[in-house]
Amino acid sequence: MHRLTPFALLLFLATAVAGPKDLGKLKADAEKAKGGEQAKLYAELADRLVDVADGEFSQGDASKAQATVQEILQDATKAHDVALATHDNRKEVEIHLRQTQRHLESVKQTLAADDRPALDAVESKLAQLRQDLLDSMFAPNHKKKEAK
Repeated sequence: MHRLTPFALLLFLATAVAGPKDLGKLKADAEKAKGGEQAKLYAELADRLVDVADGEFSQGDASKAQATVQEILQDATKAHDVALATHDNRKEVEIHLRQTQRHLESVKQTLAADDRPALDAVESKLAQLRQDLLDSMFAPNHKKKEAK
Protein backbone atom coordinates (compact mmCIF):
# COMPACT_ATOMS: atom_id res chain seq x y z
CA MET A 1 0.00 0.00 0.00
CA HIS A 2 1.34 3.41 -0.93
CA ARG A 3 1.53 6.20 1.56
CA LEU A 4 0.92 9.75 0.46
CA THR A 5 3.43 12.34 1.50
CA PRO A 6 1.95 15.43 3.12
CA PHE A 7 2.60 17.42 -0.06
CA ALA A 8 0.92 14.80 -2.28
CA LEU A 9 -2.03 14.65 0.09
CA LEU A 10 -2.35 18.44 0.05
CA LEU A 11 -2.17 18.48 -3.75
CA PHE A 12 -4.83 15.76 -3.98
CA LEU A 13 -7.17 17.59 -1.60
CA ALA A 14 -6.68 20.93 -3.37
CA THR A 15 -7.54 19.34 -6.71
CA ALA A 16 -10.60 17.61 -5.29
CA VAL A 17 -11.92 20.80 -3.68
CA ALA A 18 -11.18 23.12 -6.60
CA GLY A 19 -12.70 20.75 -9.12
CA PRO A 20 -11.45 20.01 -12.60
CA LYS A 21 -12.19 23.43 -14.03
CA ASP A 22 -12.68 26.82 -12.46
CA LEU A 23 -15.64 28.85 -13.61
CA GLY A 24 -13.63 31.30 -15.72
CA LYS A 25 -11.99 28.50 -17.67
CA LEU A 26 -15.29 26.68 -18.01
CA LYS A 27 -16.94 29.80 -19.43
CA ALA A 28 -14.06 30.38 -21.86
CA ASP A 29 -14.19 26.73 -22.95
CA ALA A 30 -17.95 26.98 -23.49
CA GLU A 31 -17.58 30.09 -25.62
CA LYS A 32 -14.91 28.43 -27.80
CA ALA A 33 -16.57 25.04 -28.13
CA LYS A 34 -18.89 24.06 -30.96
CA GLY A 35 -22.02 21.97 -31.23
CA GLY A 36 -23.05 19.53 -28.56
CA GLU A 37 -19.88 20.05 -26.55
CA GLN A 38 -20.71 23.74 -26.25
CA ALA A 39 -24.23 22.90 -25.10
CA LYS A 40 -22.92 20.51 -22.47
CA LEU A 41 -20.38 23.04 -21.17
CA TYR A 42 -22.98 25.81 -20.87
CA ALA A 43 -25.27 23.42 -18.99
CA GLU A 44 -22.44 22.49 -16.63
CA LEU A 45 -21.64 26.17 -16.14
CA ALA A 46 -25.26 26.92 -15.22
CA ASP A 47 -25.20 24.19 -12.59
CA ARG A 48 -21.90 25.33 -11.12
CA LEU A 49 -23.14 28.93 -10.88
CA VAL A 50 -25.83 27.83 -8.42
CA ASP A 51 -23.10 27.42 -5.79
CA VAL A 52 -21.87 30.93 -6.56
CA ALA A 53 -25.37 32.35 -6.12
CA ASP A 54 -25.79 30.39 -2.89
CA GLY A 55 -22.57 31.87 -1.54
CA GLU A 56 -23.65 35.36 -2.51
CA PHE A 57 -27.02 34.89 -0.79
CA SER A 58 -25.22 33.55 2.29
CA GLN A 59 -22.99 36.62 2.39
CA GLY A 60 -26.04 38.87 2.29
CA ASP A 61 -25.44 40.18 -1.23
CA ALA A 62 -28.90 39.45 -2.60
CA SER A 63 -28.64 41.78 -5.61
CA LYS A 64 -25.42 40.14 -6.80
CA ALA A 65 -26.93 36.71 -6.18
CA GLN A 66 -30.03 37.61 -8.21
CA ALA A 67 -27.74 38.69 -11.08
CA THR A 68 -25.98 35.33 -10.85
CA VAL A 69 -29.35 33.56 -10.95
CA GLN A 70 -30.13 35.42 -14.19
CA GLU A 71 -26.73 34.34 -15.54
CA ILE A 72 -27.70 30.74 -14.69
CA LEU A 73 -30.82 31.16 -16.81
CA GLN A 74 -28.84 32.69 -19.69
CA ASP A 75 -26.32 29.84 -19.72
CA ALA A 76 -29.08 27.22 -19.45
CA THR A 77 -30.89 28.86 -22.36
CA LYS A 78 -27.71 28.82 -24.46
CA ALA A 79 -27.22 25.14 -23.64
CA HIS A 80 -30.84 24.42 -24.59
CA ASP A 81 -30.67 26.36 -27.85
CA VAL A 82 -27.41 24.79 -29.02
CA ALA A 83 -28.50 21.28 -28.06
CA LEU A 84 -31.76 21.66 -30.01
CA ALA A 85 -30.04 23.21 -33.01
CA THR A 86 -27.34 20.54 -33.26
CA HIS A 87 -29.28 17.55 -31.89
CA ASP A 88 -26.09 16.68 -29.97
CA ASN A 89 -25.83 15.95 -26.25
CA ARG A 90 -29.50 16.68 -25.63
CA LYS A 91 -29.67 13.98 -22.98
CA GLU A 92 -26.60 15.28 -21.13
CA VAL A 93 -27.86 18.85 -21.30
CA GLU A 94 -31.28 17.81 -19.96
CA ILE A 95 -29.60 15.95 -17.09
CA HIS A 96 -27.47 19.00 -16.19
CA LEU A 97 -30.52 21.27 -16.35
CA ARG A 98 -32.45 18.89 -14.07
CA GLN A 99 -29.56 18.98 -11.59
CA THR A 100 -29.48 22.76 -11.84
CA GLN A 101 -33.22 22.98 -11.21
CA ARG A 102 -32.98 20.72 -8.15
CA HIS A 103 -29.92 22.58 -6.90
CA LEU A 104 -31.78 25.90 -7.18
CA GLU A 105 -34.72 24.40 -5.31
CA SER A 106 -32.48 23.43 -2.40
CA VAL A 107 -30.91 26.90 -2.32
CA LYS A 108 -34.34 28.52 -2.43
CA GLN A 109 -35.39 26.64 0.70
CA THR A 110 -32.67 28.45 2.66
CA LEU A 111 -33.65 31.95 1.52
CA ALA A 112 -35.85 34.65 2.95
CA ALA A 113 -39.30 34.87 1.38
CA ASP A 114 -38.38 38.10 -0.43
CA ASP A 115 -35.60 36.39 -2.39
CA ARG A 116 -37.59 33.34 -3.49
CA PRO A 117 -39.83 34.63 -6.34
CA ALA A 118 -36.93 35.21 -8.75
CA LEU A 119 -35.70 31.67 -8.13
CA ASP A 120 -39.22 30.33 -8.66
CA ALA A 121 -39.34 32.05 -12.05
CA VAL A 122 -35.96 30.66 -13.09
CA GLU A 123 -36.92 27.17 -11.89
CA SER A 124 -40.07 27.36 -13.98
CA LYS A 125 -38.10 28.41 -17.07
CA LEU A 126 -35.58 25.62 -16.49
CA ALA A 127 -38.47 23.15 -16.33
CA GLN A 128 -39.72 24.43 -19.70
CA LEU A 129 -36.24 24.19 -21.24
CA ARG A 130 -35.96 20.62 -20.00
CA GLN A 131 -39.38 19.76 -21.38
CA ASP A 132 -38.40 21.16 -24.79
CA LEU A 133 -35.34 18.92 -24.80
CA LEU A 134 -37.35 15.87 -23.77
CA ASP A 135 -39.95 16.60 -26.44
CA SER A 136 -37.25 16.87 -29.09
CA MET A 137 -35.77 13.52 -28.03
CA PHE A 138 -39.01 11.56 -27.68
CA ALA A 139 -41.49 13.29 -29.99
CA PRO A 140 -43.12 10.99 -32.51
CA ASN A 141 -41.63 11.00 -35.97
CA HIS A 142 -43.23 13.70 -38.15
CA LYS A 143 -43.40 11.37 -41.16
CA LYS A 144 -45.63 8.99 -39.23
CA LYS A 145 -48.06 11.86 -38.58
CA GLU A 146 -48.19 12.74 -42.28
CA ALA A 147 -48.88 9.12 -43.28
CA LYS A 148 -51.98 8.89 -41.01
